[in-house]
Amino acid sequence: MKKNNYLKETTGSPLIIPIFIMNSGCPHRCIFCNQKITAGNYPQEISREYFENEVNSYLSWNRDKSRLVEIAFYGGSFTGIDKMYQENLLSWAQSYIQSGLVHSIRVSTRPDYINAGILAFLKQYKVATVEIGAQSFIDDVLQFAQRGHNAVDTINAITLLKQENFQTGLHLMAGLPKDTKDGFVYSLEKTIKLKPDMVRIHPVVVFSGTVLAAEFKEGNYEPLQLSEAVSLCALAWEKLSAAGIRVIRNGLHLTKEMENNDAVLSGPLHPAFGSLVLSAIYYDKTRKLLEQLPAETREIHFKLHNSDVSNFRGWRSGNIAAIKKLYPQADINVRTYPEQKRGLISVATDQGYILTTTISGIN
Repeated sequence: MKKNNYLKETTGSPLIIPIFIMNSGCPHRCIFCNQKITAGNYPQEISREYFENEVNSYLSWNRDKSRLVEIAFYGGSFTGIDKMYQENLLSWAQSYIQSGLVHSIRVSTRPDYINAGILAFLKQYKVATVEIGAQSFIDDVLQFAQRGHNAVDTINAITLLKQENFQTGLHLMAGLPKDTKDGFVYSLEKTIKLKPDMVRIHPVVVFSGTVLAAEFKEGNYEPLQLSEAVSLCALAWEKLSAAGIRVIRNGLHLTKEMENNDAVLSGPLHPAFGSLVLSAIYYDKTRKLLEQLPAETREIHFKLHNSDVSNFRGWRSGNIAAIKKLYPQADINVRTYPEQKRGLISVATDQGYILTTTISGIN
């Protein structure tokens, strides 16, 4: 069954033009949420002038005219905002679709704000993708986070969206209060059963001005360490990618507001968190590959696609340093080839060994 036919088939990542609606449509505030910090200082209500300035700004520097362009309404529960406000925003976006400058629209919302009537309305305005803030599939975790919905709501929402041929996305969080590694893995398994088209994952960070900040200050909550967060998100990437589900983001986008001294109280915030996750995956795969080599190996030659080198080498070349510890007597070099398949790691040695391994989900 085909997705909405106005979603063009293109290669590469889409150009997403984000319009933040800043908690609009949210019935309350989750314990971890402070969008003034995580999204930035955007207006509480979007005017047409502001909307068009934002869209035109992104379009002006888009040089790849074959690229899929989407206007995305983020930051709140889109389907929960006032219906007239929804219609205004969608009609403004629709005008760009009619002109051919934009191909589709995506919105993010809560799982309990999805039903047949809402989806029929979204279809009228050529909305192609709906991202659902699931965060977890454990009801106790959701309740403590004051999400106001349960896991069944998420299952029902994704099921209905897929029936109506929308592109579907899920947002998961690692390290939520009351959650565990086993609980996070359970949420991954439930996600795999639902098979959304894409998933975003980020670890919990404690921001000032939140209920979670008070819990942290009182000693009732301890966020994940950076290494723990990287490990969990790497595990998620491998499980989801193996199931054919794209992970489109790991970690939070850093904003200027996060740089303020009192904005971030604790948590695994890193300017290159997504790269840390991929580097961990590349190293794990490489280490397992190298276990097949004899200890006396003197030359190890790696062959990679140009775009894989950074993740292969790791943050500040940490992966290369770790490999040298495994084979301190070996001469190690990395060569790049544009014709090499993305995600493919090839190894050749002085003793004639030729080994390969592949990282799933790299394109």
